[in-house]
Parts: sequence; C-alpha cells; structure tokens
Amino acid sequence: MEQHPFIELIERHSAAINRVCRSFCSLPEDREDLRQEILLHLWQGWKRYRPEHKPITWLYRIALNTAISWRRQRGRQVDTVPLDAFDLPEESMLREQSAHLKVLVTMLPASDQRLINLYLDGFSTEEMGRLLGISQTNVTTRIGRIKEKLRNMKEI
Repeated sequence: MEQHPFIELIERHSAAINRVCRSFCSLPEDREDLRQEILLHLWQGWKRYRPEHKPITWLYRIALNTAISWRRQRGRQVDTVPLDAFDLPEESMLREQSAHLKVLVTMLPASDQRLINLYLDGFSTEEMGRLLGISQTNVTTRIGRIKEKLRNMKEI
C-alpha cells in the first residue's frame, strides 16, 4: 500500500524539522512540543501546498514561522542547545571539529543560528532569503559576518 504524500514528505525531511526545533529549544520536551506544533501546521497547510515549489522550502517556511510564533507565545528562552542534541559523525577528529562548531553556533543569536543552519543545510541564498524574508544581498552579507564571528570565537 502506498503512503500518503504528506507522510512521505515528513519522513524525508524529518531531520530538517528536528534542526529547526533544536535551534529554538534547549529542552527535549520543548523540542517535542514544537515538533508537534510544526507537524500540525504542516498538515493544516498541506491543502495549499503547490507541487511546483520545492517541498523543503515550503516545509522550512512553515517550520520557521511556527517556531517563531511558538517562541513569542512562551516568552524569550535561552538560545543555547545542549551538545548531546546533535548527531555527530563517528570519526573522532571530525566529531571534535563538528562538536566545536556546533557549540560555537549555539552561542550565536537565534537569528544567526537560523541563517547559518540553512547555509549548512545547503540552501541557496535565494532560498534562504525567501524563507527568512530578506534579500539575497542581505543573506550573503549576514553569512559573511556570521562566518567572521565564528572564526573569531574559534580563536578564543
């Protein structure tokens, strides 16, 4: 029996939803609550989804907007994420570098975390701009500044 296209989409992009949740919530129970909220909004928006658009862009837009609203409703929370929330590669050197980068990213403001996570997920500047409601030039400028911040943080 064939799965519903919505279920296939959620299964294919589950990691993206989890990354959004991790960038907004430090506690596992909050991440799960936010994930459920995002899934609800995705389901409610499914009838308006247009197949000519990339599904991941549609999904990210809803996930980010839901997470922003969710945070506003609950008030400002700490913008850090525990290191054990990330799945790290097995190779020890790569694991250490990845862990260090992820710790540095958690020290950034939430808006910078969202942008750098999209960048690390391989989104184009055009897609990032659309998702975040900013121009491509602004995306490029902000990514450059974030990279510089991360380099400076790494040296400390």
